[in-house]
Amino acid sequence: MDLQAKLSALPDQPGVYIMKDASGLVIYVGKAASLKKRVSSYFQKGERDVKTRVLVKNIDDLEYIVTDSGIEALLLESALIKKHRPKYNIRLKDDKRYPYIALTLSEEYPRVIFTRKISHNGNRYFGPYTDARAARAMVGLLNTTFKLKTCSRELPLKPGERPCLNFQMKRCSGLCVGRINRDDYMKIVEGVLGFLEGNVGPTVERLTALMQDYARSMQYEKAAELRDIIGHIRAVTVEQKVSAPVGTDQDFVDVTEHRGEGVLVLMEFRAGALLGRKVFIFENAEYSTPAAMVQAFLLEHYRGAEVPTRIVVPSLIEDRAALESHLSAQSGRRVGISTPKTQDDRGILSLIRKNIDVLIADRDAARESGDRARGLDELRAVLGLEEAPSVIECFDISNTQGTNAVASMVRFRDGAPEKSAYRRFRIRGYDAPDDPGMIHEVVARRLQHLVNEGLELPDLLVIDGGPTQLARAREARDALGVEVRIISLAKRLQSTRRARRNP
Repeated sequence: MDLQAKLSALPDQPGVYIMKDASGLVIYVGKAASLKKRVSSYFQKGERDVKTRVLVKNIDDLEYIVTDSGIEALLLESALIKKHRPKYNIRLKDDKRYPYIALTLSEEYPRVIFTRKISHNGNRYFGPYTDARAARAMVGLLNTTFKLKTCSRELPLKPGERPCLNFQMKRCSGLCVGRINRDDYMKIVEGVLGFLEGNVGPTVERLTALMQDYARSMQYEKAAELRDIIGHIRAVTVEQKVSAPVGTDQDFVDVTEHRGEGVLVLMEFRAGALLGRKVFIFENAEYSTPAAMVQAFLLEHYRGAEVPTRIVVPSLIEDRAALESHLSAQSGRRVGISTPKTQDDRGILSLIRKNIDVLIADRDAARESGDRARGLDELRAVLGLEEAPSVIECFDISNTQGTNAVASMVRFRDGAPEKSAYRRFRIRGYDAPDDPGMIHEVVARRLQHLVNEGLELPDLLVIDGGPTQLARAREARDALGVEVRIISLAKRLQSTRRARRNP
């Protein structure tokens, strides 16, 4: 059956459609309330966006799967995108490399650990975090604050076994020496879990009650330790309190497309406290829209995770009702997805957009740094250097009709201009045009200054000129006895010559 016949046979029912290219490769997966109307719309004449034009040009075959409802189509679409990774579908980048914070409830004495692996063994995982340093810092904060067990030793200790250094430094509660029993330890673990879930108030109340029990039984040292824990929790959370999402659990989401990537930021508020910022990156974002990225994210992110009662998105999403119904059934409570309703809502989304702008700038800088590193490594290979040059200084001579000669020097560090180190030299020893001699003078003056002042020598000098200029620059260098690589760039055909340290 050819493509046109398949289009004519499409049912007017909800489902998922699968588009393939001439080689049989799946290039796009979509869902529709009506397969017939949605798929046929791709092939109608009229103005179409760039994504649709490119996609339709590459469609050679299609299949479809009928579902009972729109939400089933939504879930099936997500599963098929994961399976086939189509070229024209947005998808979250694989987060297996991203770290999580785990509370090891599967252990007799649970710990808080940093991990990149999720095991379905009863442990609780929080994340993912795109900043590994932030995740490690949070683990350290929790262990320091709650004085949890951090070692992996089995308890109780064997006869003659000594407690670890953490106990000596008073960084754990001393389970191994019996300073606290398992029941009381598990109450502290409940506090850690509450803290990670954002229920800071009940956590403080439980720990306060335990502290008072210790005090009544005259276990003042234990009571004092809990007092310090409570103080640390309050100090950590007081700066995170905001007035916008008072009393409710809410998530705020926004996304921006940049250079083919979707940069999405999620801010989680639980019981009035901002738990933190999470960052997610979409691939193939140039073929999508912000609303489609947000919808795909909500479906994927809350799969098996805690769902707040309200999710605020920048604009309405196509399958909002179906997604609300799905998330409500998953969480066992009414979940609403809405656009910003108040000035506070708009303020938080504005803050998210500022975060996205900073993240985009950081990613651009990282790309640029990577490009520079690759360029320097290519330069190292071309010149036969042992290492890529970190500091490069470039010299050029200019004059006005043969008089008023000056030399300009620019400096690069790790491939980026270091403008504060740019210099201009007035030529002193020549009244008539003599480029080789002027190069000799300026290189000698520059290197002599660096040697006299004990300053950093460049790894590479680049001279504008041919073999004669290069030879005179080498003379200046050799006279000072310094080891600096020098190359020259001849204007004719931009050929490159190089001089070794021991030519």
